[in-house]
Amino acid sequence: MSARAYKGSSGWGGPILTIDNNGWVYQGTPVFGKPIMKISGESIYRGSTSWGAPIATVKGGYVYKGTGFLTAAIALVDGEYVYKGSTKMGGPIANIGGGGRMSGAAAAAYLLLM
Repeated sequence: MSARAYKGSSGWGGPILTIDNNGWVYQGTPVFGKPIMKISGESIYRGSTSWGAPIATVKGGYVYKGTGFLTAAIALVDGEYVYKGSTKMGGPIANIGGGGRMSGAAAAAYLLLM
């Protein structure tokens, strides 16, 4: 089973990301695609490896740029919705179907950092 991330508050249309059970994140709906991100623990890495510094780190429901040390949250993951910043103001920027907090964090990293 895999999770799918959709832009905005609706699950209609094609997904912007597909996240498999191994933490590989693909753009859209992959057939034979190469992963664009890797989820490893509480960190998200650019590309298909977990070497180097993470592009985002999750602490609780908050997503931080890089390691999150002394930075403000770039996104909030609340249930199936992802919000820009640390509050729910402005409505969701993405929603997740079939995934959890890290799938939401991957959507935030994709939309806000890539």
